Amino acid sequence: MNTHPTTWLRTGRLDAVVAALGLVVALGLLPLVFLSSEAYVRTVPVVLGLGCLLYLVSIRRDVAVDRSRWTVGGSGVAAAELTGIGLVAVAVAAALAGTRTLRVILLAGAVGAFILLQIVFLSEDALDERLVLVQIVAHAFVVRFTGLFTTAGFIGVDSWEHVTQYAASLQEAGSLAPLADAKYYFAPFHLLANVVGSELLGVSLRLSLYLVLGSVLVLSVLLVYGTARYFVDARWALFATGAFAMTDQAIRWGMHIIPTSLGLVFFLGVVFAVTRLLHAETTRADWALLLGFIVAITLTHQVSAFVSLVFMGAAVLAQVLVSRVDWVTPADQYAGGGFGSPSPETSDSTDPITDGASRSLADTVPLHGAFAFHVVFTGAIWAVTPWSGERFLTRAVGLFWYTVQTSAGFLNLVPSSSGASGGGGGGGPSTLAGQVAPYVDALGFLVLLFAAILGSLALLRRHRSPQASHTIVIAIGVMLFFSLGLPLFGIRSFLPGRWYAFAYALMAIVGAAGLRYLGTQFSTRAVAALLVVLLLAFPFAMIAGKKATLDDPTFDQQWPKYSYTESEIAAMGTVGETTPGTEDAVYTDHPYQTLFRSTGAFLGMPINLTSISEAGPPHDRTVYRTYQSTGAPQFTTEGGVVVTRRVSQEQICPEASTRAYDNQETELCTRPGA
Repeated sequence: MNTHPTTWLRTGRLDAVVAALGLVVALGLLPLVFLSSEAYVRTVPVVLGLGCLLYLVSIRRDVAVDRSRWTVGGSGVAAAELTGIGLVAVAVAAALAGTRTLRVILLAGAVGAFILLQIVFLSEDALDERLVLVQIVAHAFVVRFTGLFTTAGFIGVDSWEHVTQYAASLQEAGSLAPLADAKYYFAPFHLLANVVGSELLGVSLRLSLYLVLGSVLVLSVLLVYGTARYFVDARWALFATGAFAMTDQAIRWGMHIIPTSLGLVFFLGVVFAVTRLLHAETTRADWALLLGFIVAITLTHQVSAFVSLVFMGAAVLAQVLVSRVDWVTPADQYAGGGFGSPSPETSDSTDPITDGASRSLADTVPLHGAFAFHVVFTGAIWAVTPWSGERFLTRAVGLFWYTVQTSAGFLNLVPSSSGASGGGGGGGPSTLAGQVAPYVDALGFLVLLFAAILGSLALLRRHRSPQASHTIVIAIGVMLFFSLGLPLFGIRSFLPGRWYAFAYALMAIVGAAGLRYLGTQFSTRAVAALLVVLLLAFPFAMIAGKKATLDDPTFDQQWPKYSYTESEIAAMGTVGETTPGTEDAVYTDHPYQTLFRSTGAFLGMPINLTSISEAGPPHDRTVYRTYQSTGAPQFTTEGGVVVTRRVSQEQICPEASTRAYDNQETELCTRPGA
């Protein structure tokens, strides 16, 4: 029987209170829709409100619900064969095109959707965990490596610097001495893995980066599966694994392979180790595993280590809440069959979720010691790490305080503008593609966020290990605050773009629990239809997202391309050789200017469009490339505002300039006498 709308508030149920607060927050944020044109600002409050409202509706329904799942018969082997054929088609299409074209992206999205659909809808007899895991890993390999091996040089910005400067100097010197003044002196794991792989395999540093670190990144998605098995049954653990592997951020760091990438791997290890400690009877080996991952992530990347600290802090906070706050009784948590409790879908006594050797409901695991070790060890390393002539810890605190003083303010988002210039034509937001692109990019995140909201509330309602469920829910909330909340107030010193991949791993696990909960609370046919829509939209949107297509953007006139042709790379080398000195800047578009800067040959700077005139090039040494007239190059204007704008060759290299180099795609023009 339905209850009064406020009954769940009077009974003090944590899940209901959190859902109600979430709905209030969503309503409070709705006015932002009219104050900002940023896609996340406009959509996140709506998704948050819908998720919380749907959950509040679900808990007013009768407890006795139909928990049957709509499934289809078939052969898991046949499904795997179809996936294999699809992946071969993706690889062949990319090889023939020489890049990941829109056709390649759509094919990869279709194969990804097929994998997720078979996970959710194949019958129990047909679903084979090992076959599905092989499909997920194979799909991840194909999506990433088709981009890596069809791109000249490296994808992204920092890969160039880490390989051509740091790793190359380490390999030549045979010691860490070349890093003495760099912040990677006490975080060298990524660079050492690249160099060691190159030496052992007898390949170039570039190939070692892909074969060794690229493969580790793909295989690390299995840690998501291992963690998810402590929260949901095998089917939905497979879904969490596949969903995370297909996220744009996981693809991004699998192609732009830098210390952040390896830091993500060790973070997944930290999450797995903590989850295991909170669910099962543990030994010293389990604690050693956690401490080992903490040490590894600290010696790999500073931002990744800070994210790990946040997660461990969430675990300690969950420990305090579970031990001191009694919102519901154990009987309430198991009412109706919940996550981590025996149910028609998870009745196998050998299931790690329901194993009798697991911890009891009332147990809490003291994690404050591990957290204290993390704080002390990481803080000590940061205190001695050099960074731009200072110590990392003091410089990081100083940069944060400077940001608070100079740019903090409500809705103080990154200033930018776009538009047409001269004869180049525009690719700005005034066009239909410019208006659609941000929402296509946000769609995958919004689907995952919706599922994660439902899953978070469901896990707070009932789960065999409240400490584990509270940990992952609190961690998601804090991490999204760093990635979405602080930038809303102009604070971007924590590099919010780096947090998404880490949050996605947790959101995929909780999102799987959310979709499972959705299927147990509403009409089977209605849920099946909704799941089909979500499972079709999610992989297409993620694989076609801005961060997943750095090598060849889906919207190539709105999103900048972070890869280069062989001619552009050759031009960079030649221009470097002809530049008088490293103090003489070469001006070109962004991100091309980062290629000059990252290789360490000389200074690269973005062109300032306010300097354009018919008398000559805008700077003493200016590099024009065809992409500036056809793609989405970025420049600066008055006040340092970054704009995405296409320009003509005549604007950058007018007739009055001296052409010092030209290879048909790229040319260096100088002012007379420069």
